[in-house]
Amino acid sequence: MSLNSRIISLNEEKDFRLISVSDIHGGLDLFKKLIEKVDFKSNDYLVIIGDFIEKGKFNKETLSYIRELSKKDNVIILAGNCEAFIASLILQKYNSQKLIRYIKYKPHKSIFDEWLKELNIDIDKIDGKDLQDILLQNYKDDIEFLGSLNVVLEFDDFIFVHAGISDKENWKKSSLKTFLYCEQFYKKDNRSGKTVVVGHWPASNYKDYTINCDPIIDTEKKIICIDGGYNVKEIAQINALIIEKRNDKYDIYNESADEFQKYIVKEDLLGTKEIPRKIGWPDNRIEIIEQKKEFSVCKRMDTGEIINIKNELIKLGYEGYYCNQDYQEYYLTVHRGQIIYVVSIYGDYALARLNSEYGWIKKDLIEKV
Repeated sequence: MSLNSRIISLNEEKDFRLISVSDIHGGLDLFKKLIEKVDFKSNDYLVIIGDFIEKGKFNKETLSYIRELSKKDNVIILAGNCEAFIASLILQKYNSQKLIRYIKYKPHKSIFDEWLKELNIDIDKIDGKDLQDILLQNYKDDIEFLGSLNVVLEFDDFIFVHAGISDKENWKKSSLKTFLYCEQFYKKDNRSGKTVVVGHWPASNYKDYTINCDPIIDTEKKIICIDGGYNVKEIAQINALIIEKRNDKYDIYNESADEFQKYIVKEDLLGTKEIPRKIGWPDNRIEIIEQKKEFSVCKRMDTGEIINIKNELIKLGYEGYYCNQDYQEYYLTVHRGQIIYVVSIYGDYALARLNSEYGWIKKDLIEKV
């Protein structure tokens, strides 16, 4: 199958409503919740732009659900790097040993975990080529579906692709690696003349002062980044981009779904007034200056900035200490009776969201609804 044949173009002369979702990563229940929230109907378009499997708990079930959705005329499923990689491990015979290594040493959950459990296979007692054959025998339709997915959709004034396109007017000359693996596409130029909608790289990675995972909609650069970091980051969500065209004008907005718990605030509290100090991957290495009970005084290795980091988020790696998730030194300002959404509770503090803002609050000041 040529790369050019995996670039599809659709034209819609009438007004339309299109919903695009990326990076579901095995989060079937949350994806269903999001689709219900945006009220997806049979006269809408739904575009999934890759990475709907791997890293989550329900990869096999998500794949089955996506395959059923793909049978609808108004649903377009595109490959992400995860789908392409999983298919290549099985379909390309020279990847047999790579398949074994991936299953043994991957740092996250995988559809292989579910397949091997279902088949009662011990990864330490099977040859890679034999495993490829067994998986093909049992999951042939699923694997061929993953390997045959289109990679780009050109629709109206938009380009939907998992990771990005090359910085050239003839963007269709981009490589498969660019379409599926391009890093930090938002920092690159877009000369296609169309608005490019991508996932792959969590939107929060691009934000200097917030760990908010909402999409980035940049009408000047004509780039929209919709990866909410689900099953990649602790503070994460699945995003849906909605594009409505009426009378040759576009209305573009977003919705999201997450798994945070609903709490109510019990009393007023004045929090941080300054712009939050943020630290996140890949510049997350730190030096501990002073260990304290809840938040330790740390120095960022990249900037030398002093930042107080919650102890539970400080980890020791091969190159020293680092902060293991997106983090900002920020305390929420709240009022009694307000509703907040708690990401997690660490020690005496909760990490929570108020509207689109994330920060810390003492856990004894909130109560679960």
